[in-house]
Amino acid sequence: MKNLRLSTITKDGFFQDWEINHNSCLRTDIPLAVNVAGSTSVTDKNCINYNKCGRLDYYFIFLVSGELHAKIGHEVVDFYQNDIIIIPPNTPYTIFSTKFPFSYLCVHFTGSRAFELLAKYDLKLFPQINHLAVGNSVQIRFNSLFDAFSKNDKYREKELSLLLERIFIEASRGAKSKSRGSLLSKSISFINEFYTTSIKIPYLASLENMCMTTYNLHFKRLMGMSPTKYILTLRMELAAELLKTSDMLIGEIGRMCGYDDVNFFSRSFKAYAKTSPSEYKRKFNVFS
Repeated sequence: MKNLRLSTITKDGFFQDWEINHNSCLRTDIPLAVNVAGSTSVTDKNCINYNKCGRLDYYFIFLVSGELHAKIGHEVVDFYQNDIIIIPPNTPYTIFSTKFPFSYLCVHFTGSRAFELLAKYDLKLFPQINHLAVGNSVQIRFNSLFDAFSKNDKYREKELSLLLERIFIEASRGAKSKSRGSLLSKSISFINEFYTTSIKIPYLASLENMCMTTYNLHFKRLMGMSPTKYILTLRMELAAELLKTSDMLIGEIGRMCGYDDVNFFSRSFKAYAKTSPSEYKRKFNVFS
């Protein structure tokens, strides 16, 4: 694990050491990886946290108290106590506040199944806000995550991964009922179940009683990407997992992920992972 450490940010230091030391990294060798985590508490001054280019990992922010504003592009979203926002990779952002005090907990994470797990637990990406009825259980899991950083042994990486997934679970459990059955829930559920088959975007739009243009617009606002990219990401994360954990041939893995043409599968995977399926398998497969 690269530069794994605990950063606790106080009112005297805002995120400066989070953006250096190479802790913004993309990892596809394990399903879920924590890059860095910490807490912020501010009582008496403006706080601006920004990244002009975006990070390579996901940015999960849980607001414990107060009020914050998140700006991505021209869109500004306000979030309040017990709200969670999740900023996707490679997304420039600005986080700021004009009211005090406030405090929040956050974690940067990556991994070959990161996107799939967020979808599994119905956690929405910015600009959607994940509203929790109560946040105590999420805070408890964060405290456990912080404690795990101090355990400098061979189990730490696995423990951090498990604890982060527990945070996802508690966040999903605590979600207010109004976020259930949310916009596009029918089509997203269909994708999550059948993404390895041939899915037509017009059919997804029909599930939501929308035209194609409206559906694509709402989907991108909700998930931070187009329906086509969402399906591709799920397929590639499954492919990465199979390349690491099975002894199947490349063509067999491609077919399991929805690709009958092995050459097209290989090109798609290389565009996604920046390496070919055969090289990825040679490097990460447990049977190699």
